[in-house]
Amino acid sequence: MSIDHAHILKFDLNLLVAFDALMSERNVTRAAQRIGTSQSALSHNLGRLRALLSDELFVRSARGIEPTPRAQELAETVSGILCTIQSRLIEPEQFNPATDERTFTLGMTDYLESLLMPPLLASVHEQAPNVDFVIRSIDQDYPADLLDSGEIDLAIGKVETGNELHKRRKLWSERYVILSNPETTGDSGTVDLETFLATPQAVIVSKDGRCRLVDEVLAERGLKRRAAVTTPHLFTLPILVRDTHVIAAVPASFARAWAPVFGLAISPGPVDIPPYDISLGWHTSSDRNAGHVWLRQQVLAALEPVRAKVLQANAESDPIMIAAE
Repeated sequence: MSIDHAHILKFDLNLLVAFDALMSERNVTRAAQRIGTSQSALSHNLGRLRALLSDELFVRSARGIEPTPRAQELAETVSGILCTIQSRLIEPEQFNPATDERTFTLGMTDYLESLLMPPLLASVHEQAPNVDFVIRSIDQDYPADLLDSGEIDLAIGKVETGNELHKRRKLWSERYVILSNPETTGDSGTVDLETFLATPQAVIVSKDGRCRLVDEVLAERGLKRRAAVTTPHLFTLPILVRDTHVIAAVPASFARAWAPVFGLAISPGPVDIPPYDISLGWHTSSDRNAGHVWLRQQVLAALEPVRAKVLQANAESDPIMIAAE
């Protein structure tokens, strides 16, 4: 049913408040006292409501006033409207993690999912047994449209700045390092610029097929690398590096976590690739939502130990040769 806004504008909310008080008290004096107004003001509002609804609504009786059949018919609806306004618009929204049922949708890459979800699930399911999660896989670009449409509650990744509709909380800065197989790059584990440009690479890309940060830095210097394979799946890269002759530019924290598993070497990037921020992002419409505030607190707490490891990985810059575990 479409809303007739022009007709609704004739209904002052005070008219419904007056109606509800009269239904409860069945006495004009007590009803006026209940809502903190004068008898004359209450009578005036009743007169307006009678005109709008074309019904007397309340008639005098020996005990005060009695509702007409039309008023009795409207009583439950009016009470429900006022309760909804009070609970949804006036009283702050409540969220009880111990009892409330809710599903949150989080958008992030597969790598960030592997960092966040184990500690988050362990913590949340102790406190909030009825809270569930849906993970929406996103690439390394910021999914502003998914936040705007409400398809995701939180985005974790490269959150854009300067968007007035979005809030962000920086988690850590990430930098790129080079992951290589010592059989490809030699025993030193160092990848210099010549080797970096000459060696085929496995490249993590966004939906438009670009790895913006690395490729833009190279383009500024008039350089270009050879992408032997492009993929949106970061976890594929260590396998490709181990089993073929490609190298890969990957986040330092990812390299530190997975190089030991595959027996790979880590080398600083041969060009100055600026670090990028990993942040928590959400829409301003959810900023004060009680459940959303609680969710953000849980995510930040779950990521704090991870953050410490990431900062340590990004602080280390010497080439590392790692034997497979």
